[in-house]
Amino acid sequence: MISEIRIQNFKSIRDLALKPGRVTVLIGENGSGKSNILEAIAFAAGAAANKLDNEFLANRGIRVAEDTWMRSAFPEDEADPKKKPVEYIRLAVKGTDLEPVFDCRVHAKKRRSDGSFNGWAVSAPVWKKEVDEAFEKAAFVEEIAKALEDLKSQQPEILSKQSDAAKTPEARTEVEQTLRRMLAASKLGTRKREQLGENAGILGLADFMIYAPENTTLRTPPPESAIQPLGTKGEGLIKLLQSFTDPKFSEQLLAMKENLRLFGWFDDFLAPDEAVTVQARLQIRDRWLAPDRAFFDQRSANEGFLYLLFYFALLMSKRTPRFFALDNVDTALNPKLCSMLMKQIFELAKLNGKQVICTTHNPAILDGLNINDDEQRLYTVQRDTEGHTVVNRVQPPKPQEGKPPMKLSAAFLAGHIGGLPDHF
Repeated sequence: MISEIRIQNFKSIRDLALKPGRVTVLIGENGSGKSNILEAIAFAAGAAANKLDNEFLANRGIRVAEDTWMRSAFPEDEADPKKKPVEYIRLAVKGTDLEPVFDCRVHAKKRRSDGSFNGWAVSAPVWKKEVDEAFEKAAFVEEIAKALEDLKSQQPEILSKQSDAAKTPEARTEVEQTLRRMLAASKLGTRKREQLGENAGILGLADFMIYAPENTTLRTPPPESAIQPLGTKGEGLIKLLQSFTDPKFSEQLLAMKENLRLFGWFDDFLAPDEAVTVQARLQIRDRWLAPDRAFFDQRSANEGFLYLLFYFALLMSKRTPRFFALDNVDTALNPKLCSMLMKQIFELAKLNGKQVICTTHNPAILDGLNINDDEQRLYTVQRDTEGHTVVNRVQPPKPQEGKPPMKLSAAFLAGHIGGLPDHF
């Protein structure tokens, strides 16, 4: 499971570290940067696959903009070199225990002759400590020595210029040592770059997507999703539900139906046979309707029901990502249902080995969280005095003597935990 996410120089984010739980909820005013955090993670997944074209990013749920707007655009601070803008985006992800670290830098390539954008380049940073540790291995020292000899024979002018500037044997030795370390850093960087995809896969980052289902897409049998099995807007839901009709998934199907009984009218649903691909329709049964008219399809279904059906299929399927985001998870839901959904999301994520980040503006969602449980975390997202997106983890409210514990929804609306506008 992912334990820490570091984002630098992406959209409204200058430098941010997020430590997610199994389920993490982000709250904050509009424009605070909640979606930017999710998009940075999806951008890292694209970098891992070396697929950062606009189509791929859009299919991951990213609002694609011109390259200059994908990087932060804060003014230079001459008084503090650390605050000077950099040209690259850095995305680092850590796992728990002995899992590898994913760490990459993404920068725009040199523009084409006509000034147009030429795509993104991905690299892996190499630290001094890593070079030092590599030189402790005899095989690596020999490898670099050979690389230096090759450089001398292939590009002798490089060494001759350096040697001309070095007047003493000691200075020439220092020049060669500098070249060795440069070659070492280059080789280590190449190796680390090649490992990004593997590390992302181990961490569960590789398939990260931002899901924001839409009512129209859920109601209308859509075309195949560009990314299988589910698209970010709900494409492919019916086909995914068809896979649950396999007898080996009968327990998951029964559990899904039980969860859907959060709707008092719901009795059952039937997915179309997997052989049906054109105009595939669900059969949804309302327990209060006459037997001959009890079934209707997704076109007539309640909007909130379709959203929950999507969430439960996403959380329960073995084919969906291990790590993903639900943007505006409260859409179309009754406040009390929001609280129950949040509880169900955590239980299903834990049961099915998923890790989820949710954004919301609905206080009722917070009442479904138990932030005394370290696997359930709540963060407020806001812009600091310089406009940078920052996060703060919300701790459980302290009980007041003689009074019942304050609900998180009440604490949020009262302004006790942040995440609300404070300028009006």
